[in-house]
Amino acid sequence: MGTFYALKTILFLLKRVIVMNTAEIMVKLLEKEGAEFIFGVPGEQIAGFYKALSKSKIKHILCRNEQTASIAADVYSRTSEKFGVCVSTAGPGALNLIMGVATAFKDSVSLLVITADVPISLKGKNTIQDIDLTSIFKPLTIKSYNPKNGKIAILNLKEAVEIFKKEPRGPIHLNIGKNVLADENIDDVINKEVNYNPKYDYSNMDLAIQKLKSTKKPLIVLGEGVRRSNSIEIVKKLVKEYKIPTVCTYHANGILDCEDSLNFGIIGIRGSEASTTIFKDSDIVLVLGATLNERTLNLDREELDKIDEFMKRFDNKIIHVNIDKATLKGEIKINGDVKEFLNRIKNEDIFGKIDDDWLSINLKNKDIPDKSKIYSTDGNVLKPQKAIETILNAHKDSLIVNDAGSHTSWVLIFHNPSEKGRLINSGGLIPMGYGLPGSIGASIANPGKEIVVIMGDGGFQMNIQDLATIAEHNLPITLFVLNNNQLGIIRQWEECFYNMEPYAVDLKNPDFIAISNGYGIEAEKVSTFNELVLAIKKAKSLKKPYLTEIIVSRENIPLP
Repeated sequence: MGTFYALKTILFLLKRVIVMNTAEIMVKLLEKEGAEFIFGVPGEQIAGFYKALSKSKIKHILCRNEQTASIAADVYSRTSEKFGVCVSTAGPGALNLIMGVATAFKDSVSLLVITADVPISLKGKNTIQDIDLTSIFKPLTIKSYNPKNGKIAILNLKEAVEIFKKEPRGPIHLNIGKNVLADENIDDVINKEVNYNPKYDYSNMDLAIQKLKSTKKPLIVLGEGVRRSNSIEIVKKLVKEYKIPTVCTYHANGILDCEDSLNFGIIGIRGSEASTTIFKDSDIVLVLGATLNERTLNLDREELDKIDEFMKRFDNKIIHVNIDKATLKGEIKINGDVKEFLNRIKNEDIFGKIDDDWLSINLKNKDIPDKSKIYSTDGNVLKPQKAIETILNAHKDSLIVNDAGSHTSWVLIFHNPSEKGRLINSGGLIPMGYGLPGSIGASIANPGKEIVVIMGDGGFQMNIQDLATIAEHNLPITLFVLNNNQLGIIRQWEECFYNMEPYAVDLKNPDFIAISNGYGIEAEKVSTFNELVLAIKKAKSLKKPYLTEIIVSRENIPLP
């Protein structure tokens, strides 16, 4: 009898060792799918997930605020070939994620958002930290799951991963109750396959090919979708073979060499006159992986008020390819993958009737000076545009993360990267405070890459606490803070569009150098061009975090 009970005890203990709960299986699945980093902040309801994560080879990046976690995961995804992962506890932790999740949603970034929640038995009873997270996240994600048990949670996670692989068009939210994370009744779904097949629509391919064969004045618009679909080399070959003029969105700048004669630069609100002219004069515009929003189209206020009417003028010449059906414009819409589209047209005799003068005429427009780049350098005060031009010229091969603020326009105007360089900029939501967290994600995703972040004094202070995260991991990020003691773009808007005196825009800033030093990050303050040049040189030589505060004048940005 003693032997029987002994065996029974051993079997029970073995079962406890072998059986995994929901949180443990989730972590194992993420490991299997290649997740290397998770950005987050722990809390009571998510503790079960953190226990599983503590035994994993996945590295957790402890951020000082959940907003930082979501933005860092967003930029990690943008600058790697993987989906980003951010996690939070219930209630306030989850709500702090919102800014980064909304930013990823507006820019169609693959981001897995895992929030813990109070136990299901307490939902809807006004208990501590209970709030309807699924309803809050639903409009900001392409899917928001709220599984009632561990089996469903695992199947939801598997489906989310499949969506990221086959239709990566935005963040996915998984909200899991504390008790669901601890659920062990899930053995029969561990190895269950989940098939997800996106409903792409290539039915307009023949029309698109017919149009491309008839064009005499073609233009290609490159969007971030070209990069995410791994189509850069295919596009380069196509452009070079047929000598097609090309423009790009902010996100796609650098896909083609900026010095290439076929590259007419950024199109849109901060684009060149040449890019605007060639867009209007073309007879066919092939849009690859871009959204063609109002900023890309450079609509003025009157056109923006009548955007549907405005678009009708261009509908008949637009062939738009994008995996996100909701973004498609023009008469010929291809809801599908950019690479698949390009592979389908590569054996067709397209672009065979291009006018001989189409390229040469527009090349003359490229020689027209960009007025927004012309500025005076008189006086001893450093102008923000001069500072930014100097920074960007010294970092053409770098990955630049840009924050929101008046400096943003200057970055977009002067960014002229090599093919190794790239700008990360929030295009749809444009939140202040994006830069510093974004640089963390970029640095972790690209350990051998030079990472530069450009911020204003207002945006810097919105997530300044995560200097601690940069210092903790000794991330070799070069930080530039332009300090004019003001929310400059808001002041300009007040003056220009509301005919008012500056109100609620002046900032009484702290000692940024002392704060940086307090976090263990070396820093210096500069106010002249020569000091800035020396600071840039020093930062490049250190290979560790370094902050430069740049005192600049209060300069208006050029209006579109």
